[in-house]
Amino acid sequence: MRPEAIQIIKDEHLAISAVLYSLRYLIRQMRNGAEPNFPVLKAILDYIVSYPDRWHHPKEDKFLFTAIKRRTHDADALIAKLEREHVLGHPMMDDIKQQLIGFQNGDAGARERFFEAAEHYAELEWAHLQTEEEQLLPVAERVLTAEDWTEIDAAFRENDNPLFGIKPKEEAEALYQKILALAPAPMGFGPAS
Repeated sequence: MRPEAIQIIKDEHLAISAVLYSLRYLIRQMRNGAEPNFPVLKAILDYIVSYPDRWHHPKEDKFLFTAIKRRTHDADALIAKLEREHVLGHPMMDDIKQQLIGFQNGDAGARERFFEAAEHYAELEWAHLQTEEEQLLPVAERVLTAEDWTEIDAAFRENDNPLFGIKPKEEAEALYQKILALAPAPMGFGPAS
């Protein structure tokens, strides 16, 4: 039986990917002359900061990566690379948020700097998610014990812990729904006109 945490991780990756797709779609539309939708751009950046950077990546670092390192050294270089990427994500997002503010304020060159920084982040994050799914999770499935998975499953399930008032899944879902409500439907999707 496949560990629950693997499905949770893949579901979270899917949600992150959908948000990144929306970001790239909006940038493509703006480059083709569409007016900037600053509320949805801000919601997208808030989602990335509040969920992947604050909850998803730290759980991977603390539980999944640590358990794999306990069981094998075969993935040490891969885990070190993924951990570096986790660390780089937050400063990159801070820069993107600053570029968005400059873009919204009409600062010279900020529009293109925002586009380039956001697209660069999206490309790196997609590659990161793909590396985790295609390279790291197979190692985890191979080397981790049922006891390891019990701890990892619990960690990924506990994101909504009412005892501590932590509701990241609710916060992330609210931001995700806001993005869906604000973002225009990509061509070929949504109700027929």
